[in-house]
Amino acid sequence: MNKDLLEKGFIPEEICTNLPNGFEDIEEISSSLHKILANNQIGNVINEINQQKDISSLSIPELERAMLLYSYIGHAYMWGKTEVEDVIPKNISLTWYNIAEKLDRPPILSYASYALNNWSLLDNSKPLTLDNIRILQNFLAGVDEDWFIMIHVAIEYEAKNILGSLKKYYLDEDMQPKHLEDALISIKKINEIMNRMPEKCDPYIYYNRVRPYIFGWKNNPATPKGVIYEGVEEYKNEPQLFRGETGAQSSIVPALDALLGITHSNDPLREYLDEMRIYMPSDHRELLSGLDKFLNEDSNSKTKENKEVVNEIIMEVHQFRNKHLEYARDYIFDQALKTQSNSNIVGTGGTPFMKYLDKHLQETVPKDD
Repeated sequence: MNKDLLEKGFIPEEICTNLPNGFEDIEEISSSLHKILANNQIGNVINEINQQKDISSLSIPELERAMLLYSYIGHAYMWGKTEVEDVIPKNISLTWYNIAEKLDRPPILSYASYALNNWSLLDNSKPLTLDNIRILQNFLAGVDEDWFIMIHVAIEYEAKNILGSLKKYYLDEDMQPKHLEDALISIKKINEIMNRMPEKCDPYIYYNRVRPYIFGWKNNPATPKGVIYEGVEEYKNEPQLFRGETGAQSSIVPALDALLGITHSNDPLREYLDEMRIYMPSDHRELLSGLDKFLNEDSNSKTKENKEVVNEIIMEVHQFRNKHLEYARDYIFDQALKTQSNSNIVGTGGTPFMKYLDKHLQETVPKDD
């Protein structure tokens, strides 16, 4: 388990913003994706892509950039046409699969591409804040779509402070109250960022212009049997069932739950959250697996002396989950009552979210004596 990752945070240290020679067509299509979608041209554009790209010399940041672009193009092909098809053409499926294999996660748009590797600073001389983030790739190029991602990026950036502080207190066993106090300050900042979502992301726009493009193929009425990746021998021409992009693929909350000793009884959402780990970067998965073992150990003795501050932190995590549930109602459930454009039954990751979000909220409670 790479404990240092908690202090570094889950945002990559290096983000590639342009692929090397050989990927000019992919870069060009991605930069014009909003226009291609607006003009219903995605099917024709896909046919012009070189089927097999050489990815052997790509660095990890470049692979992440390639994964991001192929995922956006793949989802644009799936959800940007009048008729939904269950086959992704080999023009993109072959290279997409090869990239995914190198990164050890499925060929689908996941949170790592959608948020973690999808930004740069407007001004490199200034720190990362909501006012200093530029989103690299989107589908329809609107402020609501960018802001939705920017909120996630800003939360990820701040999260290294709470996770790093809790790591020092619990895992390094440096049980100074200052670490918990720093953690409390950080989770409050995270909640402040979370509260800003409605400033530039309207529920109607999110539901009708942002959300439809990030669905996956699993538990989706539009692709009941899954999706075939044309020409990918390893899949033997059989449909694949992958889940869509969702904040549940972020490592922040499961890491916080483990460090703070917050446990959830078995339910479909818990099983779903465990499944979400296959869509995370491999080092994030390994960290969470290690933290699971920590959670199973008796760590309550480390909180007794400072239980009041720990409980304050847990209540802030409770507030975070409560705001998430509130947004789920405002941005998805209530919007679904007004339109039939996409299903409210499941989230973008393919789970009946409302019931279980509320249950996990109720399980995020202060520790007893």
